Amino acid sequence: LLRALRELKRVDEILEGCSAFWANMDGTVQKLAQMKEHTDCLVNFASKSKPLRDRFEQRLGEYRSFWSALERLCRQYCLDHQASAKRMYEVIREVSDAADVYDTANSAGLGILNIMRDKQRRHGY
Repeated sequence: LLRALRELKRVDEILEGCSAFWANMDGTVQKLAQMKEHTDCLVNFASKSKPLRDRFEQRLGEYRSFWSALERLCRQYCLDHQASAKRMYEVIREVSDAADVYDTANSAGLGILNIMRDKQRRHGY
């Protein structure tokens, strides 16, 4: 039971990490929307002058870097989540199996007690 409680606490920590990831994702999406607006403006003016074209190339590089970093973060999140989910389901299965063994043993013990009582009643003990 103590092991199960420790594992459930671990599951809770994993789920908190998932929640933090998705909460952070909201800010990321907002930043992407802002970057899109800036990029749209730069695209409209970039062809008109060399300094603006250079600025556009710089922003495009930042945009590429940002997406690459986000991709790495999401891939790592998926890998971590898969590993954690697999372990979580293993623990749940182990706890379920242990509960089944306990219930079976408890039922068997009660069955034996009932047999002994019936036997005592029949023999007048």
